[in-house]
Amino acid sequence: MPAPENNPHRERRVLIHAGLVGVVSAWLYGGMGPHGEWILAALASPAAWFLVAEARDRRAAGDRAGLRRLLRWLAPLAFLALLVVVGALNPSHREAFIFDGMVLRPVPHLAWLPASARPLDGLRTLACLGGMALVGLSLAFCVQTRLGLRRLVLVLVLNAVALAVLGTLQRQMHAAGPYFSTVPSPNPAWFATFFYYNHWGAFAALAAAAAFALVFHSLKNPPDRGWLHGFGPSLTLAALLIAATGPLSGSRSATALMLALTAAAVALALRHVYRLGARHSRRSALGGAVGLAALVALGAALVGFQSRDVLARRFTQTLDQVAELSAGPLAFGRPALYADTWRMAADKPVFGWGLESYGPIFLRYTRFRPGPDGLRTAFEDAHSDWLQSLAEVGFVGTAALLLFALLPLSETLRRDRLGAFSGWLLGGCALLAAYAWVEFPLACPAVVGLWWILFFAALRHLQLTPARAAPEACSPSSS
Repeated sequence: MPAPENNPHRERRVLIHAGLVGVVSAWLYGGMGPHGEWILAALASPAAWFLVAEARDRRAAGDRAGLRRLLRWLAPLAFLALLVVVGALNPSHREAFIFDGMVLRPVPHLAWLPASARPLDGLRTLACLGGMALVGLSLAFCVQTRLGLRRLVLVLVLNAVALAVLGTLQRQMHAAGPYFSTVPSPNPAWFATFFYYNHWGAFAALAAAAAFALVFHSLKNPPDRGWLHGFGPSLTLAALLIAATGPLSGSRSATALMLALTAAAVALALRHVYRLGARHSRRSALGGAVGLAALVALGAALVGFQSRDVLARRFTQTLDQVAELSAGPLAFGRPALYADTWRMAADKPVFGWGLESYGPIFLRYTRFRPGPDGLRTAFEDAHSDWLQSLAEVGFVGTAALLLFALLPLSETLRRDRLGAFSGWLLGGCALLAAYAWVEFPLACPAVVGLWWILFFAALRHLQLTPARAAPEACSPSSS
C-alpha cells in the first residue's frame, strides 16, 4: 500500500537522484575508474536520508503497515552490512613486505566471527554497492506515481542510447580508449565508457530490457491516433540501437544476451499482431507481421554489416578455442576455476573470507601452475558472481543478499497486476542474475545500480497498478 499522504517534493528528488546515479555511474567508467566506488558511494548516500525521512513520515501518519514493510525489506541489507563491518573490525590478514614485495600474512583473529582479509576494500565495496541498493529501495517507498517511474526508466534508456552511439563512433574511429582515446583503458576489451565489454554488455542488456518495457507498455496503451503516431516507434529504435552494440562490442556473451532479449521481443510482438488480427482483420495482422519481419531483417542486416569485422575476428577466435578444446582439456579453464572457488568457499562456509578478499585468498586454492614462460595468472574475480559471493560472504551473507531481493518480490508480485512494463524489467533483472553464474557483471557498480533501480521500479509500478478485471489502462489518477 502507498503511504497515506503523497510527498511530491520527495518523490521528485528521489526520481532525480536515481536518474543521476544511473547516468553518472555509467559515464564514470561504470564506477571502475580511480576512486570511482567512493565517488558513487557519496553520490548514492542521499538515498539513506530519503528512507529515514519516509520512515519518519509514515510513523507520524500512523502508517504502521508501511513502516513495518520498510523495515522488513531493509533488514536483510542491514544484516549483510553488519557482517561486513564486523569482518572489517576482525581482520584475518595484514599487509607485510617480503623482499620488497607487498603480501598479506595471516594474523590472530576471532575465528567464530566474520573476518576479512581486506577490511578497507570490503568497506569501500559495501559503501558503494550498498548505496546503490538503497537508491533502488528509495523508489519502492518514496514514489507514488507510475508515470514518474516510467519517466525515470525513459531517462535511463536514453542515457544508454547515448552511450551506444558513443561506443559505435569510437569503434568506427578505432579509438584506443574511452572518450576517443583521451582516457587509456587498462583492458583492450572495452566499449563505450566501460573498461570491460562484458560489463557494458550487462548494462546494455538491462537497458534494452527497459526499452522493450516501454515499447510493450506503449503497445498496450497506444495514443488515440494509433501506436505509430506515439513514442512507440522511437522507443523500438532505441531498443534496437542498444541491442546492436552486443556484437559490435565484440563480446560473445553480450551478443547472446541481446539475441535472447530480441527473440523474446519478436515473439511477443508476433503474439500482439495475432491478437490484433483476431480483434480486427486478418489483413491488418498480415500487414503487421510483414512489417515486423522486414524490420527484423533490416536490423539484422545493418548489425551484420556494421559489426562484420568484429564478428569475423571473434568467429575466428572461437574456432581456435574449439580446436584447442578438441585437442585436449585446457590446463586451467573455467571448470577448474569454479571448482577451486568452491573449495575456497567450502573452507569458510558460514561467513566467508570477507568482502573483496577473493584475490589474495584464492592464491591458496588455485591449481593453476605457471608454464615454461614462468608467468602466473592472478584472479581477482571468480568469473561467477554467485560463487564469489559464497567465497567472500559465505552462505549467510549470500542468503541475506538473496532475501533482500526475494522478500520484496514475494510480497509484491501478483499475476493480476503484472503488466508489460514490470514484466520486462523483472525479466531483464532475472536474465542478468542468471548470467552472473558464469560471469562477473555485478562487479561493476553501474550494472549493480541499474539492476536495483529497475528491480524496485518494477515492484513499485506493480504496487501502484490496480488489479486487472479488464485490460490494463492508464487513468490520470493512477498514472
